[in-house]
Amino acid sequence: MSESNLLDLPFGARHQASSRPADAGRVLVSDAFELLRGLAPESVDLVVTDPPYESLQIHRARGTTTRLTTNWFATVPDARLPELLREVYRVLRPDRHFYLFCDEVTADVIKQQQGVGAARLPNGARRCSCGFSYWKEVIWAKTTLDGAKIRGGTGYHYRAASERILFFEKGKRVLNDLGIPDVLMSPRAGVPGPAVKPGAVVRTLIAQSTAEGELVVDPFCGSGVVGVEARGLSRRFLLGDLDLAYLDPSLAALAPAGAVVARAAAPSDSEARQPPELELLATISASEEELEAARACGWIEDDAPTSALEKLMALRPKEREAALRRALRADAIRPSEPETLRAWRAWALSGRRR
Repeated sequence: MSESNLLDLPFGARHQASSRPADAGRVLVSDAFELLRGLAPESVDLVVTDPPYESLQIHRARGTTTRLTTNWFATVPDARLPELLREVYRVLRPDRHFYLFCDEVTADVIKQQQGVGAARLPNGARRCSCGFSYWKEVIWAKTTLDGAKIRGGTGYHYRAASERILFFEKGKRVLNDLGIPDVLMSPRAGVPGPAVKPGAVVRTLIAQSTAEGELVVDPFCGSGVVGVEARGLSRRFLLGDLDLAYLDPSLAALAPAGAVVARAAAPSDSEARQPPELELLATISASEEELEAARACGWIEDDAPTSALEKLMALRPKEREAALRRALRADAIRPSEPETLRAWRAWALSGRRR
């Protein structure tokens, strides 16, 4: 990649802790793969991320008790996971770590794709085809709010009350605290958004694998918890996501001008109402209040569908709902928009299923 194609980061050169800017962070609206491709080789000190993995389709098909469905957001196909690991390996400096949150299905897929088998290196790690050394699965055990016990999870074959964090290493870097166990206990985050990870778990990973002033990247940032915890530990950070609707309000000032950071002003989930079928809007067959909402968000003009609505309608049914939610979340909230449009936004933020 030519130098002209690389991201021009305000903190591109490594800062020493003593000269670190007051808020050395940046948030981008970006596809994760494009963000990684835009980074220079060996320019990042740590990647911590939680991609929306394809195995969520399994949970949706089974109709489990989880409210997290692939209709809430677009998922990353398993076939692109090797590309993700290659790009992360490329951008990491030597002697650095990579943490990937996932479920047991995706963990198995990644190990198979990377040729991780029983054979181990002399140090006990296992080699990946992309160049990483794979160490182990760190477990996030989901506790009750008081942290007293493991909470009941989802599923039917011993309920899933934990998540995996795959721990990869490029070169060799000693963890900052060798006494930390590989089971991290923490309750769910308890803030709006899909699959928000608890700050305590993310904080541990960053503290273990970086020093002050080093750069932490999360290309699937979601709520931005990686940035929040990196800033709290005096690390620099770069976050990216296609949709910043759930970004922590404390990071809002770092988002691009015009980006919608909607979580702080999200309507109550009890007000949520899903939009009608888009064909009803396009043919002006929906109710008058629904048509009013569609006009307000730019989907209908002069009683005809706009290009924005036609673009949504052109998507395959399995992709349409995620795109519809994202469009409603990303659209700027107007001071006096119809109540129906506010209810649609609440639906887009809530993750409620059709």
